[in-house]
Amino acid sequence: MQRPTIKTIAQETGLSIATVSKALNDSPQVRPETRAVVVAAAERIGYQLNMHGVQLRTGKTYQVAAIMTAPGPKQNEWEGVEYAQLLSGISWALEDSPYRVSLYAVRSFEESLATIRQIVSLKKADGIIVSGTRADDPRVRIMQEADFPFVTYGTTIHNAPHAFVDADNEQMIRLCVARLAERGHRRIALVNPIAELSYAITRLDAYRRALETAGLAYDPALIAHGHLTPAFGRESVLAMSERPDPPTAYICANEASALGAFSGFHARGIVHGRDAVINATDDLNVSQYFAPPITTYFLPIHEPSALLGSFILRRMEGEPPEALQALIMPKLIERSDDRLAR
Repeated sequence: MQRPTIKTIAQETGLSIATVSKALNDSPQVRPETRAVVVAAAERIGYQLNMHGVQLRTGKTYQVAAIMTAPGPKQNEWEGVEYAQLLSGISWALEDSPYRVSLYAVRSFEESLATIRQIVSLKKADGIIVSGTRADDPRVRIMQEADFPFVTYGTTIHNAPHAFVDADNEQMIRLCVARLAERGHRRIALVNPIAELSYAITRLDAYRRALETAGLAYDPALIAHGHLTPAFGRESVLAMSERPDPPTAYICANEASALGAFSGFHARGIVHGRDAVINATDDLNVSQYFAPPITTYFLPIHEPSALLGSFILRRMEGEPPEALQALIMPKLIERSDDRLAR
């Protein structure tokens, strides 16, 4: 069989070769319904677009670079949502466009910075999605100075306005602390991400303000920063529960650290609901299987990942970054009353 060509599609659809060519190249001169007919015919007959030729004509790569931290070969601790889950949602969002996601798995912030420099300078992609934002993120400055389309999964604090998607960490922590305080807790611990991350700073600021609103004292001994693994959650509980006035509530930044906090409860003989409680915030819903199940602020990962895909497409089309900013409020799932039954 001969390889299908643009001429084959034209014969199949009854459209002109010029119209078919424009439709395959995503030309704005072609109506969406016409392009849909062309794409369907191309898939039906097994036509494959010569992307190399398209790139030479347009200067586009039709690639979106996703810069994500991946666990190293010796990393055996679970840290909650994996990059593959986020990548899957972004890929689905790009499915009806000519763009595809290229994963750049990095091991550190420094490696992600070097990778972004290379992509921007060599134009190895048409847009970038990057996570793990810092308060003043040099990666953001590099992309802004080059006028390179990008979206961050996470906010920044000191950078110029840019496109982003994130959970509403400020409101989430404020409501979480207020709820626990209303249920009688006076010593509320915050198990937080590493201190350099922007959302760790946002969560800590919201926590301090929420304590003040509730008339509760701020105690830095009830704050833990670290990589959100079960080991970190366990270590946090073991350390804080030894204090003369230990916490009666722990707010864990993800369900992996909450799982470890349960291990710490077991090691110290702490009974959930009698001596102390655990709340979690996460993009997973594993805590419904904990024994007992715990209260969670839940944001399904497909929601932010779909927005990331949508926003990068719109940013590459020239939409201003100020119009592409979304804070998503997670859903409160109350699996426990969280009052202590002493």
